[in-house]
Amino acid sequence: MNAYFQKLVLLKYRKEDRQLAAFLFRLLGFFPGNMRLYKLAFQHRSISGKNNLGIDSNNERLEYLGDSILGSIVADYLYSKYPREDEGFLTQLRSRIVSRQSLNQLGKKLGLATHIMADWTSMRNSSATGDAFEAIVGAIYMDKGFDRTKLFIFKRILDWHIDLKSLEENDTDFKSQFINKMQKEKRRFDFFTLEEKVVGKQKEYLLELRIDEIAIAQFQHNSKRFAEQQLSRIGLERV
Repeated sequence: MNAYFQKLVLLKYRKEDRQLAAFLFRLLGFFPGNMRLYKLAFQHRSISGKNNLGIDSNNERLEYLGDSILGSIVADYLYSKYPREDEGFLTQLRSRIVSRQSLNQLGKKLGLATHIMADWTSMRNSSATGDAFEAIVGAIYMDKGFDRTKLFIFKRILDWHIDLKSLEENDTDFKSQFINKMQKEKRRFDFFTLEEKVVGKQKEYLLELRIDEIAIAQFQHNSKRFAEQQLSRIGLERV
């Protein structure tokens, strides 16, 4: 689509939405249909209110949806790309691609932070860019369906932005390593949530790693997945 027709399409959007619509076109390769979904994808819980159903108006539900869809699409991609690799290899590589650290870096690279609506002053160790990316995946699915979402992930994310060779060589998925070790040694373990509280306008979780019912370490963060990765790293060092 040339610049002239892009401008014509942008005129169909409300004036206050045109800048975001133009950004989304560059990011996605198509103009959004249901603009409300994409605006919601950028709304962080730190500034959420209530919608007319009394549900928090932020991107957490879209993030939840996008997380599931992203995982299945990445699994599909890797299954086709590595026909000779076993389940363990595919699982670990997928975990590295969709890890919180990887998605945060991807979100920053894509320029999502510029459009995220959040109370940045109250946020510590924020995973807002990774959360927004997953929410965008959820928004695409709701707006355009699974096939269009898959095409976006394949062609504009995995082919353009993910260095699979580097991920193969650098194993930073501590949780998968830890789980494999525990299973080989036939030991029981659990990531136990000790506390869940609101700090400012975001949730904080205090998790404890227990091995054979013995407390090993604690870690606090606003992402349970990140906390579990760090506890797994500590667990690997101690066992």
